[in-house]
Amino acid sequence: MAGSGDGAEAMTENVQEISGLESSPLFAGLDENALTELAGAMRRVRFARGEIVFVQEDEPEGCYCVIEGSLKISILDDEGGEIVVAVLGAGDVIGELGLVDGAPRSATVTALKPSELASLSRPDFERVADAHPAIYRHLLKIISGRLRATNETVTVRQNLPLDGKLAHTLLRLSEGFGKPLDGGRLLIFEKFTQADIGLMVGVARENVSRQLNQWCRDGVLSRISGYYCIENCDRLKTIAKSTD
Repeated sequence: MAGSGDGAEAMTENVQEISGLESSPLFAGLDENALTELAGAMRRVRFARGEIVFVQEDEPEGCYCVIEGSLKISILDDEGGEIVVAVLGAGDVIGELGLVDGAPRSATVTALKPSELASLSRPDFERVADAHPAIYRHLLKIISGRLRATNETVTVRQNLPLDGKLAHTLLRLSEGFGKPLDGGRLLIFEKFTQADIGLMVGVARENVSRQLNQWCRDGVLSRISGYYCIENCDRLKTIAKSTD
């Protein structure tokens, strides 16, 4: 796997230190023995902003659990353009499909900011999961959720107008990075550039900038110390459902 690791021993020693580990979909609900064995088989790897974790069609070597940072999952459309289907943060799992079918990677994963991951090789996963079958059930839930999210993103990109696509994207980001504030406001507690958001939406940065600025003037959004804050979630949800 790419990146540089501190080794399985260091990973085992820091299980309690990794706040997102137990709440990660790959670990949630597992008994202590299964959790300890999985953690003991992992190693830390780090990626700089813009560094690729793996590329679509790469052979799968294992999966990753995000300790900190943020990463985008992207695929290519029929014309070779990039579609960002998800942005992941602490606790999320990456590359899980390859653990099951061993087929080439179905997407490209790139670090949006300096990120630290815990990597798990396929042989180590199979060894631990064979001893703890509940892990396979967890993995199937993760994969089905990821497939639904990908289908939803593609459908939105095809059918919604710009404001609907952008509203949908901001709401998706708020699900992964949202921090509730007073008055029902929701802070997207991760800094995304307009270019980043443009890739997620599938439109030029200039169009994203124009719409975001309009929403800020209308009181739908605001900026707090460089973070986007959804001031009116209900309004944004209504826009995300619009097909006009």
